[in-house]
Amino acid sequence: MSTSYDKHYKKEEYFGDPYPELIDFLSGISPKGKLLDLGCGQGRDAIPLARLGFKVTGIDRSSVGIDQMLKIAQEEGLTLKGNFG
Repeated sequence: MSTSYDKHYKKEEYFGDPYPELIDFLSGISPKGKLLDLGCGQGRDAIPLARLGFKVTGIDRSSVGIDQMLKIAQEEGLTLKGNFG
């Protein structure tokens, strides 16, 4: 099923940078555990959180966004899963 976000996500990094407050807060947490990012889109927050060492699962209704996020995760060897749903 195509969603309205699919057309927006054709432009990579459509929503820009991650939320700095979220990244700052979670960077101080240890040990790094599992996180769930609902409505992850292209992985604006999920990718940097995986880079910090969290095991992230991102869920979104846009297969285009999920595919872009997973491509980056694979290229960087991140522990990041994506689910379309």
